[in-house]
Amino acid sequence: MTSEELEKLLKVGYESHGVEFKGPGKRTDKDFLARVIRAVLGMSNRRDGGVVIIGIDSKSVEPIGLNPEELVSWNSYEDVASSINEYASPSARFDIEIVELSERKLVVLRIYQFVDIPVLFTKDYNYAKSTVLRRGGCYVRARHKPETSEIPSEEEMRELLNLAIEIGVRRELDRAIRMGTLAPSPLPIDPRTNEERFISEREGIE
Repeated sequence: MTSEELEKLLKVGYESHGVEFKGPGKRTDKDFLARVIRAVLGMSNRRDGGVVIIGIDSKSVEPIGLNPEELVSWNSYEDVASSINEYASPSARFDIEIVELSERKLVVLRIYQFVDIPVLFTKDYNYAKSTVLRRGGCYVRARHKPETSEIPSEEEMRELLNLAIEIGVRRELDRAIRMGTLAPSPLPIDPRTNEERFISEREGIE
């Protein structure tokens, strides 16, 4: 993500369903990490994924940036992936970037949609004070409000299940085509008669 793209997101003035802001914080801060994990899981379970930007005041949407100590805690992809995926199953997929804006450095996590099945929070979080995560919880971006939470209604549940079914069907069709048990979809059949097609083509020439 470029600084120009980031600036454009901030100009909107609020979070969207595909963008979540987090203030500055260290990966080693258990309470802060819990909130980032929840955001990552919510974006993983969203069609086309989304981004989580660390170092933004979520109320004023102003770039605060991270200090050197905070920044270095997010600098290693391996460490960040280990911290998040220790509690996620299947593993969340994401990229991490350091983006500078107005001389402030921000961390951008670009999260990808789940591959096969929705990502769940799978074990007790080893920080007793944290109440934002629950073992077995399925986190999503709420349909009527841009926030991450456990599935709040049957509407979000149905949407998530439909996405999982769609992914599964597409995967099985691709496999059947590769194995040769199913031919690729033919071109759509033109429902017009020969005479109608001839008239249409003649008018195009004229």
